[in-house]
Amino acid sequence: MSAGPGRPVFLTGMMGAGKSTIAPLLAAAWGVPWIDLDVRVARIFGASVAALFARGEAQFRRCEHLSLRLLLAEPGLRARTVVIATGGGVVLDPASRALMHAAGHVVLLEAPIDELTRRLLAPGQRATRPLLAGPDEVVRARLEEKLSDRRSAYGEANMVVDTSGSPQDAVHRLLSAFSEVHP
Repeated sequence: MSAGPGRPVFLTGMMGAGKSTIAPLLAAAWGVPWIDLDVRVARIFGASVAALFARGEAQFRRCEHLSLRLLLAEPGLRARTVVIATGGGVVLDPASRALMHAAGHVVLLEAPIDELTRRLLAPGQRATRPLLAGPDEVVRARLEEKLSDRRSAYGEANMVVDTSGSPQDAVHRLLSAFSEVHP
């Protein structure tokens, strides 16, 4: 199955789960394009995710939803494999979840909270992640709270893949899982 499942694949999960790292690797394995939804949001609205988020999370989620709708309205997109790395909170909007499920496969990338915390405390991570503002000791508690808030929405995913190992291991698990579902 070198061309993928023939429909968009949405990578969801908490920040630090590996969506933006795994998306290009999975796309390369299938020989298909990939899209970072956060990059698309920033391009469409002419501001960084951090700047848009500074206007309020509700406003950012509206921008995110509109960007997703515009993407899925592109001719032919729903009928081909394209890997889409979403923002971690896209699942908070029921309309965005419905769009993703109607258009393709929703995959939850998971890693243990200790691993997420380790990844997110790595140098250079905070500048691009508005929800990581504050002292180090607050990051884990904030992650646990966000994960708790999103657990039921994440639970609607079509597939769950553990990303606690290397990105290559996660891609291998994804390819194996998709080959079982779409032989």
